[in-house]
Amino acid sequence: MVALGFSLSYGLWVRRGEADGPQGRAFALRTVSWIDRRITTPAFIAQLITGLLLVATIDWDLLRQAWLELSLGIYVLLTVLAITVYAPSFRKQREIAEAIAEGGAEGGAEGGAEGGADESAYAAAASKATTWGVIVTVLTLVIVVLMVWKPALWS
Repeated sequence: MVALGFSLSYGLWVRRGEADGPQGRAFALRTVSWIDRRITTPAFIAQLITGLLLVATIDWDLLRQAWLELSLGIYVLLTVLAITVYAPSFRKQREIAEAIAEGGAEGGAEGGAEGGADESAYAAAASKATTWGVIVTVLTLVIVVLMVWKPALWS
């Protein structure tokens, strides 16, 4: 739940940073990246380890429950998506935001057409990262629902 809570706050951080201009946006994206590396990702890893240890101490047959099989399958899928698509998309968004912030700090108001090109590249990268971030978050929420509800699916 700690990991999910932080994940759900990322959109708020980014929106707040967007409202603060290029430097605020870059700061917000760096902060999200910092939180993700130091809290969210380790929490998701700990969740998997402690969950498997719990299953091992209770009964391995628990893994044959449909809701748990589906949850683990979704967990694998979202981990692959997070590593292969979302993380690189977010990293690109952050890098472009930082380049724009640095260019704005050094060059003042003179960005011209290049500044517009940077902003359009940023908008494309942000859109892609946001889309994949929403997909990963929705998959995470589906897992939470399955873990709480424990529906009898095909077992």
